[in-house]
Amino acid sequence: MDTATPPLPRHTLTAILFAVCLASFATPFISSGVQIALPLIAEAFGVTATSLGWVPTAFLLPYAMFLLPFGKTADTLGRRRYFLMGIAIMGTGLICAGLAPSFGLLMAGMGIAGFGSAMTFATALPLLTTNYPLSERGKIIGINTAVVYVSLAAGPFLGGMITGFLGWRALFLVTAPAILSALVVAYWVIPKDRNVAQKGRFDYPGTIIYSLSLILLITGASRLPALWAAAVVITGACGLLGFFFWETRTDEPIFPIRLLRGNRVFTYSNIAALINYSSTYAVTFLLSLYLQYIRVLTPQAAGTILLAQPVIMAVTAPIAGRLSDRTEPRILATTGMVIVTVCLFLLSFIREDTPFYLIVGVLMMLGLGYGIFSPPNMNSIMSSVDNAQAGIASATAATMRVLGQNLSMAVAMMSFSIVIGTIVITPGVTGELLTATHYAFATFGILCAAGVWFSAGRGNIRESPAEEAE
Repeated sequence: MDTATPPLPRHTLTAILFAVCLASFATPFISSGVQIALPLIAEAFGVTATSLGWVPTAFLLPYAMFLLPFGKTADTLGRRRYFLMGIAIMGTGLICAGLAPSFGLLMAGMGIAGFGSAMTFATALPLLTTNYPLSERGKIIGINTAVVYVSLAAGPFLGGMITGFLGWRALFLVTAPAILSALVVAYWVIPKDRNVAQKGRFDYPGTIIYSLSLILLITGASRLPALWAAAVVITGACGLLGFFFWETRTDEPIFPIRLLRGNRVFTYSNIAALINYSSTYAVTFLLSLYLQYIRVLTPQAAGTILLAQPVIMAVTAPIAGRLSDRTEPRILATTGMVIVTVCLFLLSFIREDTPFYLIVGVLMMLGLGYGIFSPPNMNSIMSSVDNAQAGIASATAATMRVLGQNLSMAVAMMSFSIVIGTIVITPGVTGELLTATHYAFATFGILCAAGVWFSAGRGNIRESPAEEAE
């Protein structure tokens, strides 16, 4: 911890928080908001049900691939520089996606945006936690986390409105002012990097193994149960095992295997995050298709129903963040994960005629669980390491999130592939769509139930000397 550095003025801290929150809102807004526009994108380009899942995945996959490398190099080359470059690249990719004349170019634009987002999110939390005093860490994490998750969940509502009135292309283009504002503010208020880590060798073999393995795993899972897809999944899984083995041998790993081995709180909190995101990210994707294809709602109406989740989350997340400064985060996070597990199992019983008020009620409870879990869990992660490791810790946590989101989409696409196959969704296959939705939600509920065990078993951060000294 850097106690010798003088604190920044309050107005500067507020401006930094504003810039980081703007960038933090833009990225998840696209990854979730685009899901409400998928039926219109499918109509515009004539893509299949399984291919639709690749629209958000094209953004999430490079995001997951580069978070760890950027988290490692940002600690040595400068977090401010990476944050600014990431915002600029992300904005460029979104503009390309909004203007894309073909499905392939749309995917390319999403990929560029995901690359830039990896640079931004690898540095966003470290910029906050290393500039704000430790006594405010939980509160600031809570605010930033609230922005991220409100954006993730509110994306379908805002995306539905934008898509319904302006078309799906506007969804990508309207984020430009927010991104430009974040870039301008961040350039002027974020101070020069202090206390950067000593530069070492970059782990190119580990980065390549990890990236290729992730591509194989996600691609194969989306095409199961085909035999070739199973072989690709197995190859990707073996590659990830090889990656973890390599990281234990190299002197400069991009993934903190040694930190995981010696830090139970850090390890279990990250595993809990991975499972939580694996279980929940595709909820919006599935319900968006359910509401528009099966219940025949407009994008605006579907987005309005999905708004029930962020309303509760917006209230809960900052409160949970503040409580985690006084109450053991493990207790709060585990309680939230239990609530999420129950909601996922309830959604696995959704029918063609399920009353909308029941769907809204479950989404509100889901928002409550999200809000209670996320800030305390992130507080556990960031409080279990010192400032010199803040970048890699943040990148690891963000990697768990985005890797979980990729796996969540892979489970949803796998359900579609098994039940529906590679065909365009039409009114004649809505029964199969509902069955695939049931399978996906049941799988998510089982995963999340397993995650409760890791969340409860992480240990208490209040037992650490750093916290006791505070």
